[in-house]
Amino acid sequence: MTKTKTAFVAKNLLIGSGTQVIFLILSFINRTVFIYFLGKEYLGLDALFTNILMVLSFAELGIGNAIIFSLYKSIIDRNEARIKAIMALYAKAYCIIGLTVFTVGLLVIPFLDLFIKNPPNIPENIPLLYFLFLLNTTISYLFSYKKAIFSADQKEYIINVSQQVFYLIQSAVQLMYLYSTHDYIGFVIIQVLSTLGLNVFLAIYANKKYNFLKGKTTEKLEKTEVKSIFQNVKALAMYKFGSIIMNGTDNIIIGAFLGLGVVGIYSNYLLIIAAVVTVLSRALNSITGSIGHLNNADDDAKKEQVFKQLFFIVAWIYFLFSIILFNVINPFITLWLGESFVLGTGTVLAIIASFYVNGMQFPGYTYRTTMGLFRQGRYVPIVMAALNIILSIIFATHFGLTGVIVATIISRLVTTTLIDPYLVYHLGFKKRVDGYFAMYLGYASITVIAFVASIPVMNWIYKGTWLTLILGVATLFILLNIVYFAIFYRKAECQAIIERLKRLVLQSFS
Repeated sequence: MTKTKTAFVAKNLLIGSGTQVIFLILSFINRTVFIYFLGKEYLGLDALFTNILMVLSFAELGIGNAIIFSLYKSIIDRNEARIKAIMALYAKAYCIIGLTVFTVGLLVIPFLDLFIKNPPNIPENIPLLYFLFLLNTTISYLFSYKKAIFSADQKEYIINVSQQVFYLIQSAVQLMYLYSTHDYIGFVIIQVLSTLGLNVFLAIYANKKYNFLKGKTTEKLEKTEVKSIFQNVKALAMYKFGSIIMNGTDNIIIGAFLGLGVVGIYSNYLLIIAAVVTVLSRALNSITGSIGHLNNADDDAKKEQVFKQLFFIVAWIYFLFSIILFNVINPFITLWLGESFVLGTGTVLAIIASFYVNGMQFPGYTYRTTMGLFRQGRYVPIVMAALNIILSIIFATHFGLTGVIVATIISRLVTTTLIDPYLVYHLGFKKRVDGYFAMYLGYASITVIAFVASIPVMNWIYKGTWLTLILGVATLFILLNIVYFAIFYRKAECQAIIERLKRLVLQSFS
């Protein structure tokens, strides 16, 4: 990466991480007030509707990734006419997608009872609540295509700051409204209005920052290019389908087999995991634009070198957060909501294992998508999705919630965890993938050993109070970083990261 790319990465990373920490705090405040005034059943309903609409978002087909990939070269070449033509194609596609999601979503309404084992005892009209969730999702499609240019142009921080400002306003209004009325319908309507406001703002700002996007599009993409984009879209549709099944059906299966109460309790853990994942994703996704530029402009040796550095950073991050989360999540839930909301140790272990396996896929996934390797592994997510559904249903009946989570881990491990790095090494770096898996197992082994050693340390520090919980987190954070740095200090990737940081600091003060 050039210095300019490094600077963009640093800016996106710092702003993305900072704004997401604010989001995390607001989410917990919002969730606490939500549970206090409305209870578990509303929480379960909220999670269920979110998952149903996640499944419907399959209509997006992965067009976003295909368009962003198409934009990289045009942005590097500063070809404004071509950028505008690509964005026009994107706008038409997302208009169709939004209408499709809305139409199919309406058709689901008569079948909502099938997704709820024990109907909640609430006064609100469930189909009306679902319709508001559907409307919120549809609105996001009508304007969100404009966000693509910020991502492709390494300006992800603009999206991050805008989202957090609107979420801050939304949360404040929602909390005041809920405190005054205890009305869930109004609570959801506020969310819909916030989504509309955010997307309209980003669309206007994109037009202002990129003036050439305004007005009628005169240049059209060549038929061969449109064909290439839609070939990628067909492949990405399969990846999208697999992703949705992995992330969107668990709560549906849990709700159908185990009830909304379990969904509600599990959703609190997912909130914590999702909050951490989103903070980490915002930080890591800040480099995606720069990786995309790298993979469209530089040689294979440099691509592999940066890949290993990225993998080193990701392994460090998930080493640290997996161990801390396992030790902290149950004490945190107990202090936050009470023991009736706590899951068993085995279930928590499964949740953290899923978090680790999913996170460690980031380098392979990022390189595969920014290299444009969409079609080569297109059947893998279909296998993953089918395997996940089958195993989740079988395991849910025999092992309950833990079984559903383990099914997701197994499905991911035997598919994308293996194939994404294979495609990157074989087709991108023109090398055997053996070195990658040896590297993966090395990092994972260190994580397991440190994980086992951390448990007695946390048990010794934590005494059932917020103070000892915070002390335990701080102690683990310091010790784990010291251990990781001591083990890998002399590793080439660690030294390369240190040099990058030195250059960035010197550049900042020059």
